Amino acid sequence: MDLFIQELKEKINSTDEAIFIAISGHGAAGKTSFAKKLCEELNTSYNYLNTDSYIVEGKYLHNTFASYEVDNQKAQYKITACMPIRHELSSLARDLQILRSGGDLLTIDKPWDPQRVLKGTKKVTIVEGMSVAFLEPFDFDLSIYIYTDSNTELKRREVRDINERGRELEMLIGAHKHRRYQYDLFMHPLKDKFQNIIDYSDDIFKIVK
Repeated sequence: MDLFIQELKEKINSTDEAIFIAISGHGAAGKTSFAKKLCEELNTSYNYLNTDSYIVEGKYLHNTFASYEVDNQKAQYKITACMPIRHELSSLARDLQILRSGGDLLTIDKPWDPQRVLKGTKKVTIVEGMSVAFLEPFDFDLSIYIYTDSNTELKRREVRDINERGRELEMLIGAHKHRRYQYDLFMHPLKDKFQNIIDYSDDIFKIVK
């Protein structure tokens, strides 16, 4: 990871132009950890926009389900963030345009991400989260897609969701299965539009593209 971040820094330092960086992938892929590591290494001013604030909260979707085919069989489950319909993409695209135009953006206030002002005059803007993958048109100067295998994702979710958020293991496993179905169908095929693809399975940082 460290070598890859150094390569990104060289690309950033090689120009005086404003740079927008996209970092995306499924939940628990390691994208936030990577984004924070990149921010720590930058020696220039930057904005960091976590797009989780643009995900429609689950409490508004209790009676909404998605239907799709898995192994030639019909499946039905609640809509997860692995589907584009769960994201406020128009709002995100508008806010990115504000920053691209040199304007200031007041971020959405969330418990995990307190409200702050992003400055459109800063050289680097890092846009990180699942929502980024679904943006069309996809217009970024640098783009990184991070994914893991199913087992690695589940292990990371067990640590975070059970130990830190008090969820039950059985419920987590059931949700994980359908989340991976939706991820494989609706999100993972979008990886090819990213300049860089990273496989972060088993905590091994492997550059695929």
